[in-house]
Amino acid sequence: MNTTSATPAGPAPVWDVINGFTSYWALSAALDLGLFDALAEHADSGKGLDAKQLAASIGAAEDAPVTVLAETLVALDLLAAVGSRFRLTPVAEHYLVSSAPASMAALVRYSPGPPGAWPGLAETIRTGAPEPAVTADLTALYPALVRATGPTQARVASAVAVELERRGWWPMQPTVVDLGCGSGAWLTALLHTRPSGTVIAVDRPNVLPIAEQAAKEVGLREQVITVAGDYLEADLPVAAADVVVLAHVLRAEPPERARRLLARAVELAGADGVVVVVDYTRPDPARTRHDDSGGEDRGAVCVAARHELLLSLTMLASTAGLGVTVADLRAWAEAADAELVDSFEPVPRQHVRLIRSRTPEATS
Repeated sequence: MNTTSATPAGPAPVWDVINGFTSYWALSAALDLGLFDALAEHADSGKGLDAKQLAASIGAAEDAPVTVLAETLVALDLLAAVGSRFRLTPVAEHYLVSSAPASMAALVRYSPGPPGAWPGLAETIRTGAPEPAVTADLTALYPALVRATGPTQARVASAVAVELERRGWWPMQPTVVDLGCGSGAWLTALLHTRPSGTVIAVDRPNVLPIAEQAAKEVGLREQVITVAGDYLEADLPVAAADVVVLAHVLRAEPPERARRLLARAVELAGADGVVVVVDYTRPDPARTRHDDSGGEDRGAVCVAARHELLLSLTMLASTAGLGVTVADLRAWAEAADAELVDSFEPVPRQHVRLIRSRTPEATS
C-alpha cells in the first residue's frame, strides 16, 4: 500500500497524554491553594472574582500566575470565565468545593495511589509486582484514601438501599457484612435506612477506626461490630447475612484471592441474601476481540472503558490486582453456585452488580 500521499497522522493523542499529566497537577494545585473554596465563598454574588481578587483570596503574591492557572481550569471545563471574572462551573461546585456533600477534592489527591508507584510502572509490568516500598507507601496512604472515597460511596450505598427495598431484599432488621468497609460510608448509609440492623465491618487494623468514627458520628456505633484482619480469613460473629458488600475491593486483589473473596461473600449471603459488588470493571476479553464479521471492535470497546482501564492500571501500579471483568464475576459466581442477577449505575461511573444464590429460595 502506497502511503506517501496519505495525510500523516497528527500528534494530538500523544499531546493529550502529555497534557493529562499537566492537567492533573493544575487541578491539584488549585485544590492546594483553596481556589475552588475561595470562589464558593463569593458564589452568592453570581459575579465571580477577577484575577486580582482571586489572588488575594488565596494568598498569592501576584495575579498573573493565578490568571494562567484559572484560564487553564477554564480550558478544562472546571471554571467558567465571564469577561475578566472567574466563577465555578456546576461540576466544580458539586465535586471540587471541599465542603460539598459529594466533594471529590480529597479523592483527586489520593486516588492515583502512591506517587512513587508511577515512575516504576514499567518495572512493575516487567516483573509482575510493585516494589515493596510502593506497597508500604500504599499501606500508609490507605486511611486517607478511604476517607476520600466516603462522599461518593455514601451516595451509592443510599441508592443501593432503595433498590434492595424495591426488590424486597432489605428486611427491617438486616444483618450486613461489609468486607473491606473502608471509610464506613456503606455501613452508615445502610444503617441510616435500617437503624435496627447490624453491620459486621471487616478491614485492616489501621482503617477500622475510620469506619468506627463514621458510625459514632451518626449515632450508630452500637450497631457495628468491627473485625480486624484479612477479609478472607477473619472469623466473623455471624454465619449468614442478608447483604454482603464488596465495594471496590475485588479489583485490588490477584484473581485467585478475588475469586475466593466472592465465594466467601456468596456463602455468607446463603440462599436468601444478596451480594452487592461495586467496582470499575475492565472490558470482557470476549468483547474486545476484533471481529471481522461485524462484532465489536477491541479499540472501540477500550475507548468506551477508558475510565475503568485507567483505574485498573492504577491498581496494577501499586497492588497485586489487575482489575476485574464482568466475565470474571459471572464465572466466579457460577463456580459458587450463584449468578449475577442484575446491574445498574446509581451514580455516574459507579456500577453495582447484584449476585444471588441459585437455590430455589433465592431465584424465586
